[in-house]
Amino acid sequence: MGSLKSMSDRKLIEDFIKNNINSAYRFAFTYTKNQQDAEDVVSESIIKAINASGNLKDSAKVKTWFFRIVSNTAISYINRNKKVIPFDEITDDETYLDSYNFSSLNDVIEKLPKEYLEIIILRYFEDMKLKDISEVIGVNENTVKTRLYKALKILKKEVGDEYEE
Repeated sequence: MGSLKSMSDRKLIEDFIKNNINSAYRFAFTYTKNQQDAEDVVSESIIKAINASGNLKDSAKVKTWFFRIVSNTAISYINRNKKVIPFDEITDDETYLDSYNFSSLNDVIEKLPKEYLEIIILRYFEDMKLKDISEVIGVNENTVKTRLYKALKILKKEVGDEYEE
């Protein structure tokens, strides 16, 4: 009977990935800041998720489970390839051409430090609850709340300055 459960988990994971591939790519990009690297991270994450389908304990948490795999894979990928790119040194707007990056607000969001950016992406683009975000990025829920508050404060200041002129 265990094999039936793992087969249904695998199907659930495959369906989730098919429907959320762009979200996974967007999230991986918050780490890599490079289209090719983000694609590599997502591909590797998909393989890991399918191979680990038997480890999914709660099918209702497939989103959190998969995004945690993407997060861990991205970190490992960066460490393995020594492609640490400080966010404040990224200036090439042409590295990422996607409908995701379409306004000045998105430009401001992209400039946030990684620990704020990943929370903004997961909360507002992926509509995750704070508890789920804490599971994905592996920090305490109160830390998530604090970082979200700080990120929103930065965004309000940046966007507010633009509109006050």
